[in-house]
Amino acid sequence: MLVGFSVCNYKSFKSGQKISFEASKITRHKEHVIVKKNKRILKSGLIFGANAGGKSNLVKAIHFSREIILNGLDKVNLSKSHFRIENDMYKQPGIFEYRIIVGDAEYSYGIVISYLNKVILSEWLMKIENSNLETYLFNREVDENNISHAESEVEYSNIDEKYKMDFYLEGFSENITEPYKRKSILSDIALRASEKEGVFAEIRKVYEWFEDIIILFPNSKYNGLNEVAADDSKKIFFSNMVDYFDTGIESVEGESQQMNFDKILDNIPREDAEKIKIDISNAANEHPIMFRVNKQVFELRKDAYGNIVYNKLVLNHGNEDDMFDYNDESDGTKRLFDLIPLFYENRKISLILIDEIDRSLHTNLTRKFLEIFYEIVEGRDCQLIATTHDSNLLDLELLRQDEIWFVERQDDHSSKIFSLNIFKERFDKKIDKEYLIGRYGAIPIFNERFTLENIDDE
Repeated sequence: MLVGFSVCNYKSFKSGQKISFEASKITRHKEHVIVKKNKRILKSGLIFGANAGGKSNLVKAIHFSREIILNGLDKVNLSKSHFRIENDMYKQPGIFEYRIIVGDAEYSYGIVISYLNKVILSEWLMKIENSNLETYLFNREVDENNISHAESEVEYSNIDEKYKMDFYLEGFSENITEPYKRKSILSDIALRASEKEGVFAEIRKVYEWFEDIIILFPNSKYNGLNEVAADDSKKIFFSNMVDYFDTGIESVEGESQQMNFDKILDNIPREDAEKIKIDISNAANEHPIMFRVNKQVFELRKDAYGNIVYNKLVLNHGNEDDMFDYNDESDGTKRLFDLIPLFYENRKISLILIDEIDRSLHTNLTRKFLEIFYEIVEGRDCQLIATTHDSNLLDLELLRQDEIWFVERQDDHSSKIFSLNIFKERFDKKIDKEYLIGRYGAIPIFNERFTLENIDDE
């Protein structure tokens, strides 16, 4: 569970900004709260604000830092990720910190990067037992002499565990090499250690928490459509959902299609393309295989005639003799196909982030999606963070005050994050109208000096 996240010097976030998912004393919508480690944690957060206010940058900050944590600095673009409005901000570090609960333990994990030197300056994983007991599982920093240090405060269960930790941290200490300057200790230990218990198992669980985060941007596409076509239970689930959301689709089906390798491999040299086809054909003799192209996953098999085929997703709009392709659907229906898998794929504990959850969706549909989400995740350690422009979702019958956040652009073009909860509104307040008239800020401010005559004059 995400307890809180803070960011400093990333895109529109200049000074440190924080979003928290610790529930306040509000008693409404108790099903939106789960108790972990004696903390009441919210299951969702909706983020509102004007265009260019910085809403999407909050989601991008989590995506960006997650990529660094899992894959290192070499996998992200550092050149334009700092606060660019001030020329010297590339000399200042970017700071990302997470407060999380994994299993029965609470942790603070943070990472500090240098945009200038393209290295990790600091990284820590602290286990928080209580307000008086905090233990660094590891702590790494670069001192004023540019010397790297890494250490641990763990009380080891045996001497072998200590020697192993010393060995791992030595690679991030005084004689650190260039590749280690750009990778996280968290990923290095998690991918090398295989212990099922003890400190290394804890580190692995934290790493897996970051792995399990699901992030959807407006142009994200679900890559498992053809898997749906080959799975009867998924087809039934999709059919029920798209019918419930009134898309006009009566059922989701699958039909066998022959794979057109000549079209798919058109841009690959002929000899390489032929080799790929032979390899796939030989592998498919044994059992169905998975093949990915253009972000879509195909399960390939051989039919009775030796042809390579796959199950293609098709949609029944009431005429079984003339089925529709996915590409025939509206943008809103396609967006639903990106969102619906969250309901059945998210069986593990995870954090879901959706940028522009309302993109191409009717406001009633977006609201119903959220209501279903709350029903499905009841009793589960699952959270949803989403950005939206849909002011109709600003309804205290749907959300708690502490689940509503605003991002507002300041005079210096930096972004500020704040909660509706600071306004102490009554539970029966019509906050959507108050928001639109500017009571909470985070709305567009138009240039009152602009007139159509100005354009004509030019």
